Amino acid sequence: MTQQYGKIGFLFHLGHGHYTQFLNFQECLPAEYEGRPEWIPLPGDQSGDRIAGMPFLPSGIRYRRHQIWHARQGAARHQEWDALFFACMQIGLLPVLRRHRSYLYTDLSPSLKRELAPWYNHQLPKNAVQAWLKNRVETRVYNTLEGLFTMSEWSAAGIRKDYNVPAERVHVSLPGANLNRWHYVDRSERSSNRPVRVLMVGGQFRLKGGEYVLEWAERSRLRNWELDIVTWPGELPQWVQEILEYPSADLRVTKRLAPRIPNVRVHCGIRANTPEAMQLFADADIFCLPTQADGSSIASLEAMATGLPVLVGAVGGIPELIRDGVTGFLLKPGDRMDLQCKLERLIADREMRLTVGAAARQSCEDKYNVTRQLHDIFHVLDRDRSAPRR
Repeated sequence: MTQQYGKIGFLFHLGHGHYTQFLNFQECLPAEYEGRPEWIPLPGDQSGDRIAGMPFLPSGIRYRRHQIWHARQGAARHQEWDALFFACMQIGLLPVLRRHRSYLYTDLSPSLKRELAPWYNHQLPKNAVQAWLKNRVETRVYNTLEGLFTMSEWSAAGIRKDYNVPAERVHVSLPGANLNRWHYVDRSERSSNRPVRVLMVGGQFRLKGGEYVLEWAERSRLRNWELDIVTWPGELPQWVQEILEYPSADLRVTKRLAPRIPNVRVHCGIRANTPEAMQLFADADIFCLPTQADGSSIASLEAMATGLPVLVGAVGGIPELIRDGVTGFLLKPGDRMDLQCKLERLIADREMRLTVGAAARQSCEDKYNVTRQLHDIFHVLDRDRSAPRR
């Protein structure tokens, strides 16, 4: 008799790259799992939580309460779930986690975020007692879960060490690109007289190393290149914001940084996975993201899927996604000379760009794709289903 499987709730926080992954999971779901997932977004607004609507409530608390309300409403859709898969973690979710077989999907634990301060605006404990209490509460949450999926072995090791989670309950689920959306671009026929186009995509401009890229652009003696930067406007240098005429966070604007750096274009207000964003990837010849702190990099994987050679900061779990010198190049965090040498070498060497870009695409087809990732996740969820709940 064929075993009957039930519903799995996928509850996703919608900030930063989580929203992109929420869409990718839906678009890349393997056919054999059709009908099983319920996709539950967790926005930080528009809930029925009365306290969240109180005036003068700090925005962070309001945001979290909205998310918790949406999570509780989503979890209440069914009495029994095969599992709940959270790409969001709040201490206020403990009652939901205890009621159902629950899993967490993450690239960074709170302890790892504290290690990466001040790049992450994660509040550090004020003293040893507060640090102990905070770790105790976080340990309680992590050990309530049936299991955890991390986006790197680096993250898994941190969770096992900092929260005493047994190794058999921590599963490494390397991320991937959405190959239904991100297709290979053949760049071999492009004219050698065409300027080499470099692309950087990172909302948090300083964290993603945008200042280093701008500094390189201003100082480089090479002239046969153009640079496109896709970011949020708030962290841009004052002189760049002035050229852009101080756009609001959601305003779509593209401008050259003339006369100071005329071969640099800055784009604000472009959302992930939109035709505008995808065209910039298709037009590019190199992807550059000298990030200073990250758990992983979906944007880099998307670039690799289109056949772009990538230069990415060697932080967090990113070195697990790239074979240095084969499918991309790892950058030493904060090392301006390393960035300049590797970027200018790629600009000068067309054959290297094509060879590394092709290898990058192949690595996505073989391993770093969302369909493979979902197979791995469902395999664990269905295997655990037959075991007694913790």
